[in-house]
Amino acid sequence: MKIHKPLLKAAGLWLAAIFVLQQGTFAQELITITHSGGETKVAKNPKRVVVFDMGSLETYHELGIPVVGGPEKVPDYLAGFKERNPEYQGTGSVARADLAIVEQLKPDLIIIGGRLRSVYDSLSAIAPTVLFGTDANDYWPSFEKNVRTIASLHGKEQLAEEKLAALRKKVELVQAKSKDDQGKALFVLHVNERFNPNGPKSRFGFGYDVLGLKAAYTPDPSTADAGGPRGGGGTGAGTPGQQRPERPQGPTLAQIDPDYLFIIDRATGIQGTMPALGDLLTDDVKATKAYKNGKVFLLPGNIWYLSGGGLVSVDSKITDIGEKLYRIKF
Repeated sequence: MKIHKPLLKAAGLWLAAIFVLQQGTFAQELITITHSGGETKVAKNPKRVVVFDMGSLETYHELGIPVVGGPEKVPDYLAGFKERNPEYQGTGSVARADLAIVEQLKPDLIIIGGRLRSVYDSLSAIAPTVLFGTDANDYWPSFEKNVRTIASLHGKEQLAEEKLAALRKKVELVQAKSKDDQGKALFVLHVNERFNPNGPKSRFGFGYDVLGLKAAYTPDPSTADAGGPRGGGGTGAGTPGQQRPERPQGPTLAQIDPDYLFIIDRATGIQGTMPALGDLLTDDVKATKAYKNGKVFLLPGNIWYLSGGGLVSVDSKITDIGEKLYRIKF
């Protein structure tokens, strides 16, 4: 059978095209990301990213990287987010993932925070999933690592380094003031009319650990959670109906008596509306030196409670303390 040369040429071109496509697929660069959930291999330059972690969503926004899905409620402080991400779809919240919608979006990468750790395996079955968060024991290095990891995935290293350098300069301005300040600060989480004091190396230890404020309170390990809003585990051993012994109560604000009191309102983080500071001034607050000297400050919960680990919220946290406490003009 005679085969025409034009047909042979066309077949050769077709085979060559397939070879090139296969080579491109096999040569796609994979980056191994080490995170608190383990290690995950992710193809460089993922195009369809779903981000549940609010801090990571901020970093994607600041670096100009589009995302296709994430929390249904995007905070107002991410100006222009919807315009930059026209394909964006809500896929739940930072604490709840709608797996069906996530799967429909066919993501190349999923980023979550600690609140979604329980569904890590389910999300990993849909696409490579990484669990980002900041380490309370080593906050700043862990924050920079998260930013650099995102930047390296998308070829945004230079922009990320510029933004990190700008933040470090702001930190240094506050540290220059706090270094010689002998006043002692206290950061508390306000939940249902109760105040949970936080010391260094804690969830709300940013002011101490990064900005150098002197702590008015360092919890005793045996009572670190006393008086706080966090729920415990089961009832433990004992006969049915036996009441669990109450944990010892932590110190009152008056007993700690800080020179500076910073109040983080949890409801603000969930609902997004700041209360009036006067509504939070209990007798316990009023008994402190901070109140008597006009040094009680209300911090936005959507930044300090709900997020706190991205380029936008970290910038805001530095600014909150620098402006409120030292009247620094950044």
